[in-house]
Amino acid sequence: MPQFIRAQSKIKAAVNFTYQPNPDEDQYNPRLPHKSIAVGPDAFVTLNHSTGGKYTLTKYTTELKQLWSAGIPLAPEETVEAFAANLTDALVVTRQLQGQNQVLQGYRINLKTGQHEQPVQLLQAPAKGRRAGVAISSDGSKVLAFRYLTDNSFRIQQISGTLYTGSLQAEQDVMYNLRDVAGILTADIQLANTGEQYLSLISDEMNRLTVRKYSPGSKQAKVMSVLVGGVFDGQKVYIRDTRFKLMDNGLLYGAVLTAEEKGGAYHSLKAVKYDFENEDMVFAEEFRFSPDYVRQVNALDKSSNTKLHDIYLTDLFLTPEQRLVLVAEQKYTEGGDNAPYVAKELHLFAYDRYMNHDWSSVLMKQQQAPASEGFSGISYSPNLQGNTLSLLTLETLSGKYDLYFRQIDTATGKATAPQSLNLGIPAGKNLAYLKAYTTWLTEKDIIAVIRSGKKDTGLQLSRIQIK
Repeated sequence: MPQFIRAQSKIKAAVNFTYQPNPDEDQYNPRLPHKSIAVGPDAFVTLNHSTGGKYTLTKYTTELKQLWSAGIPLAPEETVEAFAANLTDALVVTRQLQGQNQVLQGYRINLKTGQHEQPVQLLQAPAKGRRAGVAISSDGSKVLAFRYLTDNSFRIQQISGTLYTGSLQAEQDVMYNLRDVAGILTADIQLANTGEQYLSLISDEMNRLTVRKYSPGSKQAKVMSVLVGGVFDGQKVYIRDTRFKLMDNGLLYGAVLTAEEKGGAYHSLKAVKYDFENEDMVFAEEFRFSPDYVRQVNALDKSSNTKLHDIYLTDLFLTPEQRLVLVAEQKYTEGGDNAPYVAKELHLFAYDRYMNHDWSSVLMKQQQAPASEGFSGISYSPNLQGNTLSLLTLETLSGKYDLYFRQIDTATGKATAPQSLNLGIPAGKNLAYLKAYTTWLTEKDIIAVIRSGKKDTGLQLSRIQIK
């Protein structure tokens, strides 16, 4: 079991941070969950929206010394779709409507100098079709811009696009003919650092899960498919939510939440490991959301609810021992245009390297934010170091409003109680924490944008060290 850190903290450095919310950003499902990226052991870059439709990319040292700042002016109705970095450049991909077309453009900003050339047009697609997409490999060395071809019911029939290097040089045009798979409603694309593309498709009226692997230079796909929905114990079950992640070991992992068609109650969690090299699809034992499990959750919340609701898969982690940890979070709005946003239960499930169920647990949070903030300050920021999963949350616990720190031993599922970092965050109407700018330098060293101190001096980019 790891030696858990006692959450005594200090702010080692802080600088003023100007933040202008983007009114066009989806507060429920933001396209940029991370707006701060570590670039090497002693620096990081942030992407920040400002007035006039402009974004600013800034590089800081870990001592919060600004090294350079580069502006990216956007046209009206142009949005930022992706933000990443590789060894030499930061990458920003935008989407713009130009007449009858939607256009994806890529900006490449030199990490040493902050200089960037004219944007590169990555893709053009009809504006009336589905929203074009972009996938970027974990190391930022590969970029895939893609578009959908759909039928009259918006079911996906084909995906096409272009694969680029991290310097936005075109490598290969790609085309995935999916007409042999019936009724595809959703598609997830994971891009490997070596250029392999993994398509995870939900089809057959939200019942079948199909994964296809395409290698660079090849038009033939390796395919694995399984029927996840259907009739079980007399109940018609369908796929409600999915999450996929390509891990550092080169394998794709997936998780599926299923629900009952009658009444919509959550039915089960299914997890799978895809080993295309050995043509093996390894399934974990189905985890049923039994009445006993629901009662345990409700007892933790002291709630009168009789069933799970608004649970979504949010993260997949793989530990050094190849243990898979899944996280699902309860998040919702309370109804109405200006209703508050709420984030509460965290459901955790772990599987060993053979996909045997290891443990499961539920952590309770008490988080609420006004509609104008959405989930920009609530939910959680995670960090996996070895076998320890750390979580940072903004909550009010026992009357104290602060950032709280938890640690979970991924070998056993045991968790520390939430501990206040004692940052003196003032409670009030002003936004207190911007989760997307949280950068974990180590499990003890965190960059975050917060308000702190007895006097509200505004948002500050702060380096927080936990002793």
